[in-house]
Amino acid sequence: MEPRETSVEAASEGAGEDQAPREPSVVRGLPPAPKGSWSLLSRIVIAGAIAVVSIGVLIHLVLVFLFVAPSNAISRDYGGLVNGYVYPEFDQNWQLFAPNPLQQNIAVHARAEVMLANGSRRTTGWVGLTAQDIRKIRDNPAPSHAHQNMLRQAWDFYNRTHDEKGRAMGLRGELSEAYVRRIVTHRLGPRLDGGQVVKVQVYASNKPIIPPKWSLERGNTQTTYQVLPWWPVSKKEFQ
Repeated sequence: MEPRETSVEAASEGAGEDQAPREPSVVRGLPPAPKGSWSLLSRIVIAGAIAVVSIGVLIHLVLVFLFVAPSNAISRDYGGLVNGYVYPEFDQNWQLFAPNPLQQNIAVHARAEVMLANGSRRTTGWVGLTAQDIRKIRDNPAPSHAHQNMLRQAWDFYNRTHDEKGRAMGLRGELSEAYVRRIVTHRLGPRLDGGQVVKVQVYASNKPIIPPKWSLERGNTQTTYQVLPWWPVSKKEFQ
């Protein structure tokens, strides 16, 4: 039996029939976006937003770090910029490498003078603002920064910028008054006990924390009180 001769052309044609057709070549570069994905413009906008947020977070961290860090050439040259950004919302009561946290239990209270519809005025009872924060924090696995620190740090900021007679020491003292007043007015609201709030007053009790038995510190553990004068408020305070 004679062997069959197969030409090269026939073998090539047969192999071509068995193989799947080749896919067209893809132009090198970015692959085409899959169906249903964001458009190019959307991806550019998202990338730009991420970049802006990242830059903002970086600037925030740098400025706060310069504020709490020991005095250095950069913080001295740009002290005005750093303090202008930090105060009052990001005020810190400690310094890096030398922490000095508050060592008192401070309870801030507020009351208001309200104007009724007939034009008469009435003084409300005292509202425990610190107690409100404690209720929000207690049994909360992730309490907010506002409930933990806003009122406490605002009151500490006020005390550090006022003298023993309660007089503001410069522009920072006036700023701390406006900050505390704004917090109080927002907590009480524009209307209370059926009337429009026209004045607010704040008082706080300061009870030093007893040092541990092993500590050599000895301090006065007597509770002291601070009563501030009445502050008039306007409608813009509630905005």
